[in-house]
Amino acid sequence: MRLEEIMAKLPPNMTELSSYVDKDLKLRFKLACTAQQKTMSEVITELIEEWLEENENPSPALKGKGEA
Repeated sequence: MRLEEIMAKLPPNMTELSSYVDKDLKLRFKLACTAQQKTMSEVITELIEEWLEENENPSPALKGKGEA
């Protein structure tokens, strides 16, 4: 399948994200995703969303620190 054909099948709001990880870590991740019948993209998206929920906004405990 040509790159143009692959890109045409992607939803318009999707973009590529690239990262370098250890080969063994990638293999373990791919196997675990397959065992859960999910794509690596689905799991990465879920993990990014969870991380953003926890880290995008300051926690209530940190709000107001340093204010007089």
